Formats: sequence, structure tokens, C-alpha cells
Amino acid sequence: MKKTPFYNSGLEYGAKMVELFGYYLPWEYGAGHTQEHLGTREGVSVCDLDYMAEFVVEGPDALGFIQMLATNDFSKKTEGSVQYTAMCDENGLMIDDCTIWCMAQNKYMIISGSEDDYAWVSKQAKSYNVTVTNVTDEHTTLAVQGPKANRVLQQLTDIDLSTLGYYRFRPAKISGIECLVARMGYTGEAGFELHFASKDGATIWNLVMNAGKQHNIVPCAQAALESLRQEAGYLLVGKDHDRKTNPFEAGIGFTVKFSKGDFIGKAALQKIAREGVKRRMVWLDIPSGDVAETGDKIFVGDAEVGAVTSGSFSPTRKRGTAMAYVNPGHAVPSLDVQIALANGKKASAKLSVMPLYDPGDTRTKSFA
Repeated sequence: MKKTPFYNSGLEYGAKMVELFGYYLPWEYGAGHTQEHLGTREGVSVCDLDYMAEFVVEGPDALGFIQMLATNDFSKKTEGSVQYTAMCDENGLMIDDCTIWCMAQNKYMIISGSEDDYAWVSKQAKSYNVTVTNVTDEHTTLAVQGPKANRVLQQLTDIDLSTLGYYRFRPAKISGIECLVARMGYTGEAGFELHFASKDGATIWNLVMNAGKQHNIVPCAQAALESLRQEAGYLLVGKDHDRKTNPFEAGIGFTVKFSKGDFIGKAALQKIAREGVKRRMVWLDIPSGDVAETGDKIFVGDAEVGAVTSGSFSPTRKRGTAMAYVNPGHAVPSLDVQIALANGKKASAKLSVMPLYDPGDTRTKSFA
């Protein structure tokens, strides 16, 4: 297990550490899940995202390689832009979802949820004039999220954050420390992700926490991040998708651009698009507040129609939230279903084909 650059800082805030993704990560801080979740929705929080994997692709063939690797189209992306995409194998099954950052004309950075992706990306690069470098241990990420995130961060940075567009990034300094500031997040709220050298982790953490005191900033641990991202409908590798999942069934078919040139898995994905998917990602609203777990079966009457991938209690909505796959015929808005919980109970739920929080994804795009 690795310790992140924020490990000791987290302990100072009462972190209860658990083993996740090969790291010791905080499950809850002293404030607790509810305060961390609501603090992000209503104010501002900081979250340790050090475990995210980062690979730099650089060389004359960098754009051509990224175009072949990713399902999305990067041909018109300019320096300072970020785009979400899937990476698939020849069968159209997802290696992972990720963001790809355009660092320069011949330089990109891939950020994904699993360092295991490095071996696959490197293998695909062998016939291209590029180098692929795993910089996961050299760089770290701290998320500053919530409607007051801009007020906190503007005190520390030397750039005007109001000019930084959604899914854009810019080099900046945080109290003199070099950093990339990106206007994005994984919570369903407006916010930023800070990317900088791992050695500066504790310093940046303390700077942000001190600047945020007047705005009641809270540290946000994994339990709250789970309930936040599930409300907003964001996927987690190993939970909501794996290497047996295609982008269309996972609800991210918008990342597949058939209009561009060839890419890995294109023919298979065209076939899937023609023939249709065998299951669909949906969201479940659980009024009782029961927490569904991965693998819990979903029923309509006596018929089993799907299974839960992720579940949590939602402090925002004061009820349970779950993400799940169901067969396409039952992906019907407001359909009443039953979830067979691990404790033997059955929980009533209502199905949604859209995320349960801010389904228009408007809160993430503006601090207004």
C-alpha cells in the first residue's frame, strides 16, 4: 500500500484510513460523511485524488496515437484543453474511461483511474514515434470543489480564475508553487483540480485549508466522494465498468466519434451501435434510505432485470442512491423496482435514466 502526499495531513483532520486502489486513503475525516458531502454541495471541500494515474504521451506521432487510442476526437483540441473519452480494445470493450489533456502540439497527458492502464497504453504505442511515461508517482492531484471553490482558490493563485473555461487548464502558481489548475471535477459541483509535484502535497493542502477557513472548508474523503459522484452519475472503474463493458451500455456513448478516422475498437462499436446493447446504466432512487451494494439484484415483480454496481446514502437527497445495469426493456423512467439487499431485506426504488442530481449537469459549469 502506498501513502499519498496528503496522508499525514489527513490524519491531522481525523482521517480513518482504508486500503483502496493500492493506497491508504481516508474513508471519512473527523467531520464525518454527511458534513463532508453537504460541505461540498453547499460550500467548498478538498479531496485527495493522488491515486489517479497519469501518463505523458510525447513525440511527433502524439496526436495520431491519441486519435487511435481514444474513442473521442482530439483533432481540434488546442493546448490547455481537456476532453473525456473511453479507451477500448478491438472488441469495443473499455480498457478504461479517462481524461486526456492537450499539453502542447505533440504532448498529451492521460489521467485515468487505474495505473494498470499504463501497460496497455504502452503496448499500443509501439508502432508510433512517441514516448509514454508513467508520471503517477511524480505528480499528485488535489480537488477543490463546491460553489465557493473559486473564492478560496483565487486568494492563492496568480491567474484570474474567472477566465478559465470548463474543461480547460492553465499553468499557475499557488503561493509561488508551480501548478496546473484545471476547471473540472468529479462531484457534480463547480470546482478545480490542482496538479503539481508530489513533494509539495502537504504545503498545498495547508495553504488551501487555511484560505478556506472563512468559507467553512471541509476535507472530503472517499465515502463522501462516492455519494457525490453517484448522485451526479459519474462512473468508477472496477465498479460501474470494467473490461467487459462497452461505452454505449455504460451511458457514455457520446464519447464515441465514428466520424473521425480509425481507432481501436471502431468496427466492434459500430456493430454494437447497430444491434443495440444488452443492458443499460440507470440510477435508482431509494426513498427508505437503504444502501444498496454492488451485486444486489433488481426485480420487477418476480423477474430479475439487473444488478446494482454502486450504492450509497445521499445526504443531499436524504435517501439512497444507486447506479445499476438493467436490461434495455426495463430502462424506463419512473419504473418501480425492488432491490434484494445483502441483509435479506427488499427495498423499493424508482428507476431513472438520468442522474439523480443536477441531470442537466449545469452546476459543474458555472459558479453563478
